[in-house]
Amino acid sequence: MEMDKKKAITRPVVQTAVIMAVFYAFEIPMVWLDVFPEYSMLLTADIILRIALGTVSLVLLHKHSVRGESKYTVKQLFTNRIPAKTWLVLIPFIISILLPFLKLFTAFAFASEVLGLVCLVIFQQFAVGFYEETAQRALMMNGLIKLNTGTVKQRLFTVFITGAFFGLGHFPNILFGENPLLQCPSTMMWGMFIAAVYMLSDNLLLVILLHTLSDSTFRIVKGLFGYARDSFFCKSVDSIRTVIDLLILPLMAILICVLYDRLKNTEKTSVHDASEGQ
Repeated sequence: MEMDKKKAITRPVVQTAVIMAVFYAFEIPMVWLDVFPEYSMLLTADIILRIALGTVSLVLLHKHSVRGESKYTVKQLFTNRIPAKTWLVLIPFIISILLPFLKLFTAFAFASEVLGLVCLVIFQQFAVGFYEETAQRALMMNGLIKLNTGTVKQRLFTVFITGAFFGLGHFPNILFGENPLLQCPSTMMWGMFIAAVYMLSDNLLLVILLHTLSDSTFRIVKGLFGYARDSFFCKSVDSIRTVIDLLILPLMAILICVLYDRLKNTEKTSVHDASEGQ
């Protein structure tokens, strides 16, 4: 029985690692060999690849569900009712999403000629959110959420492991010019929070949309507007966003793990109290 439990937890993790390896096996040569010289074509190919691998992740999730190894079916993961207090713990994250728009107070130009390309970039960010959340959240956490969320210690372990996996999963981006010493820790902190929100909400659609918005708003501002990027105001906005992402979000992830039962059962408790009052 213990071996079956271990397998139910580790198998989705291994499957996720394989999916990520397949992604980079296509993505790295595609970029390095300049297979698509036009940026729009590269984005389109990236979208197709991510949607395809995200769909594979959903198929694997469905198979886990059929075997009784999932807490919910794939359909339920997209339709589960979100606990009301989830929106309270999301406040810092929503602030981080909206902060880039404050830079528009210093805007002096609008680049309408690249509007189409920016729209394609936003769609590509949706593909990023779809792929990373279905694979590195829903699939990877499948066994962990079903079998390893009963105590605070288990929830902290689940969130930390998922965040670490997500952070290390960005290490190959060093080949695309990213600094892993900066990106891996930051994505780990970010991933811990999203993992905690997913664990609390049991709603995959929610984290896909949150991921998309988080990656999109600063790209919209940066891509479409000319603004005073070196101004104290804009640098302050970036600094605040960094503090939220690297400090506040992981603290909120820990808070969710500690207060999970209270946050999860608020509505049920309220209904029970109301029925007793009648």
